[in-house]
Amino acid sequence: MRRKATENSELFKFGIGVFETIKIYKGIPILLKEHLDRMYNSVNELNIKFNIPYEELEKKVYEYVKNYDYKALRITVFDEGYNFMIRDIPYKDEDYNRGYKLNIAPIRRGKSFIYRHKTVNYFENIYLKRLALREGFDESLIVNTDEKILEGTMTNIFFIRGNKVFTPELSLNILPGIMRKEVIKTAKNIGIEVNECIIDIGDLSKFDFAFITNSLMDVLRVREIGDITYDEDNEIFYKLRAALEEKFYGRFKNC
Repeated sequence: MRRKATENSELFKFGIGVFETIKIYKGIPILLKEHLDRMYNSVNELNIKFNIPYEELEKKVYEYVKNYDYKALRITVFDEGYNFMIRDIPYKDEDYNRGYKLNIAPIRRGKSFIYRHKTVNYFENIYLKRLALREGFDESLIVNTDEKILEGTMTNIFFIRGNKVFTPELSLNILPGIMRKEVIKTAKNIGIEVNECIIDIGDLSKFDFAFITNSLMDVLRVREIGDITYDEDNEIFYKLRAALEEKFYGRFKNC
């Protein structure tokens, strides 16, 4: 059932569906189980008409990506079936070297639980991302109507102050990012304290360092948010990044 949506599908008519974006490295879909778990959870919570068994879709993914390396796989599921699409990973060495500039999104977000899911109707995020790019930024940081920090349009965000890491808590109806979860788990495993908490927009200047995450970029330094500049180097960040790289890619070193 890997197919394009017909004009009768809920995807075509209403933009109803969910998707996942997964890094493919040497023919392996990184963190596939975590992505599929989240996707099927969204299917159930949002009552999307999709009846392909988990194990069947998982098998199809492995078959589809086995000859790809350093690519992005998008899985879209909807009432008529599913679709796979391969594209290049957009993040380059220069992005990691220079760090990202973020603006504060001009649209304040409400508190809908829908934001916890990667729904196909992603226009608000796309609009804000494009607006940021036109204004010379790399990403846009979304804030809610209570002036609390949420997430980027394509990323989750973390901050470091001293030897502690901070990130917005899931109760704010942000996306439970796969890499976000891995960062938190890995940090705790190597003795780094992580605080999932409420962060006010006025707190942005109180942190030493910032970085963003998603499944394609892993972790990427933020050098500026608006007119706030963050440190270029941070020992906690480098320690965490090294641990993540070993976790995900260490097994490929001799391949």
